[in-house]
Amino acid sequence: MTLHLLALAPAAVGLCCLAADRRRARAAEVVAAMLMMMAMLDAAVTQLLPAVWWVASLLAGAMALAAARGRARAVTAGSSGPAGGAGDAGGAATVHGAMPGVAMAVHSAAGMVVMAALLLAMGASAAGAGAAHHHSGTPAFGPAAVVLGAGYVVASAVLALRARGGLERAQYAAMAGSVALMAAALVG
Repeated sequence: MTLHLLALAPAAVGLCCLAADRRRARAAEVVAAMLMMMAMLDAAVTQLLPAVWWVASLLAGAMALAAARGRARAVTAGSSGPAGGAGDAGGAATVHGAMPGVAMAVHSAAGMVVMAALLLAMGASAAGAGAAHHHSGTPAFGPAAVVLGAGYVVASAVLALRARGGLERAQYAAMAGSVALMAAALVG
């Protein structure tokens, strides 16, 4: 439980950095970060809602964030369709150049998926621990969630090293730290 509480600190720092970065802060990313904070707080402290509710909310939020960002990219590229227009060979480079927050949006959506996996694994491990002597059918999802979290931490570190601004670097590093602590809580 202590590591869960500690994981809230870097997540809060990341949320503050995201909200403070006026040149790229988007309401959707801030809402996504707030949803992750609420899920983490509930899992660590109150446990008012079942973990499966948070998992469903985080996955729905990740899909909504990806859809909103994808639609914004399509509009920025001058396309009327969600796929960026047929025959637009240079569209991806133009879109990514025009939308500097794409990496952060992808990172935020991926963070929501990783957080959902960690919450699901924590719930499964708690259920498995209580029913271990009853031959529980709980899948061994914990190791997969830890590997997923480790991949996210590595990707966050790479993005932090490539980031241009200090707030952006801090946000990537904070998310990496938060996921690392949650994965460590699952292992320990």
